[in-house]
Amino acid sequence: MSQKSNLSIKENFLIAVENYKKNNFLIAENICNKILSIDAHHFESLVLLSNIFAINRNYVKAKDFLIKANKIKANNLSVLNNLGTAFKELGNLKEAVSFFEKVIKMNPDHTNANYNLGIIFFNATEFKKAKNFFSKTVKVQPNYAAAFVMLANVNVELKEHESAVSNYQKAIEINPKLVSAHNNLGLVYRILNDFENAVICYEEAIKLKKDHAGAHHNLAIALKELGKFNESIKSHENAIKYEPDNPSHYYYLSELKIDILVPQLKTKIEKIIQTEKVSKLTLSFGNFLLAKFEQKNKNYEKEFDCLIKAHNYFFDSKKAKFSLGVKYCFEDVIQISNNVKVYGLEKNPKNIIRPIFIIGTPRCGSTLIEKIIGSGPQPVVMGEEIAVLENFINLKILEKRSLDLGTAEEIRNELIDCYKQKGLISEKFDYLFTDKSLNNFFYLDLIKSIFPDAKIVHCKRNLLSSIVSIFQNNLYALPWAHNLDNIFKYFDNYLNIINDFNRKNPSSIYEIQLEELINNPKTESKKLMDFCELKWDKKCLEFYKRKDMISKTASNLQIRKAIYKHQPDKYLPYKKFFDKYKKKYSWFKE
Repeated sequence: MSQKSNLSIKENFLIAVENYKKNNFLIAENICNKILSIDAHHFESLVLLSNIFAINRNYVKAKDFLIKANKIKANNLSVLNNLGTAFKELGNLKEAVSFFEKVIKMNPDHTNANYNLGIIFFNATEFKKAKNFFSKTVKVQPNYAAAFVMLANVNVELKEHESAVSNYQKAIEINPKLVSAHNNLGLVYRILNDFENAVICYEEAIKLKKDHAGAHHNLAIALKELGKFNESIKSHENAIKYEPDNPSHYYYLSELKIDILVPQLKTKIEKIIQTEKVSKLTLSFGNFLLAKFEQKNKNYEKEFDCLIKAHNYFFDSKKAKFSLGVKYCFEDVIQISNNVKVYGLEKNPKNIIRPIFIIGTPRCGSTLIEKIIGSGPQPVVMGEEIAVLENFINLKILEKRSLDLGTAEEIRNELIDCYKQKGLISEKFDYLFTDKSLNNFFYLDLIKSIFPDAKIVHCKRNLLSSIVSIFQNNLYALPWAHNLDNIFKYFDNYLNIINDFNRKNPSSIYEIQLEELINNPKTESKKLMDFCELKWDKKCLEFYKRKDMISKTASNLQIRKAIYKHQPDKYLPYKKFFDKYKKKYSWFKE
């Protein structure tokens, strides 16, 4: 090609670039195609065309032009990185990872490649790998707000909540208008039971983006947990205003405002879930809502059918994460429960820490029992679903790479520090607190070794009532609670562990039956307080009058009222749905 032709190509390409910058993509595309008809190996035109198609989200064509460009210049970092992006967008993650890794091998500090690998591993629930890549990203580019948000998201998944707060705050310092950072920071504050800051964060997100339905929803949930029901209703209604076709908003509003369950809403929900390309979450909450309609009309078979669909869709919407959660619940935690050890088990007479562990299953009345304990004349700091013990044990096992954790005294001191960080241990309250992490029954032997003088309260409820209540609710944080086989398997493990511990340690656990407490609240609450070595007075049963009461459980509404009797046959219509489990589990005789 003559020098004159080369100059003509350069001039034409510069015109293509100018049009590209002005978003005149079609003109730029036509010029590049003209150049390639003259010089099929014009690298810059191939790259520009790939950019144009990527902007228009046509990643198939973008990939094809990048592959041609890569054959001309095999080690061009931009081309390799963009190929990784194209394959990522096309769902070919193996190829995407391969190209990003090539980039990092050539330039370990490449921001986009590190960030994109972080995204890929985050979506694949490989959170430790994701953390490494996001950490490298913010180290290389410390003003990258989105990377700090993603690093904080990883921290949340790894239960590194203090780090998550720090990283969300860094993102906000860099970009104060980053709505997701404010909203997500609110979620972490809620996990940490810092509701004041959670509400501030949600309100800031809404201030920045008035139509942020997610922030309105999160604010509504926080206000509900604070017992501010009227304000919560308004926030749910705002969420509906901005996302009128999202069934989850109606579902949560219906918990506070049952009169929204009218035929017009049912018709609307049925129409929404029949829409093409509807998400699994939408299908899930749509069916949860329809189940409420069927329950209201006493169509129990239809209700049960809707609940099965709702749980299946909800599980599938989080399948990768929930599958790991189910494995952990039925394999890993059982192995830990059976084999985790501390040594040096002598009593420590100088130990002044006074924990009360409340164990059981969800929907067993544990929230009510904790509020009774915490409302007597002696102040008790309440720790609802804090998971201190489980999180500590898991981190300790990873740190030591062993199920032998260390001496009882060492572990006790470290756990005391964890409880102090949660604000549960204080001289002001005579070192007295509750830990109502229900699945602590997995660690009963460990609790007895570490805190030999601890009080352990086992909350029991009619098994049919517990199981049906779990299935009627969306206990969204519990992977096992979305499948009946898993629910029964969980109960079987729970009963076996409790019974085995009671055989080895008779009279170590105080067992309180919810139905007996409801029928004889004064007598049963006195016996409970006596076991906990706490004074009883009528305030124990006036917990619902407290203005400082917070609850994140499904019992949040019930504990705002005085104890009342349930219909004894409330769950009997569901008995017929569990026949196969009667044959499999001897303990299920309802």
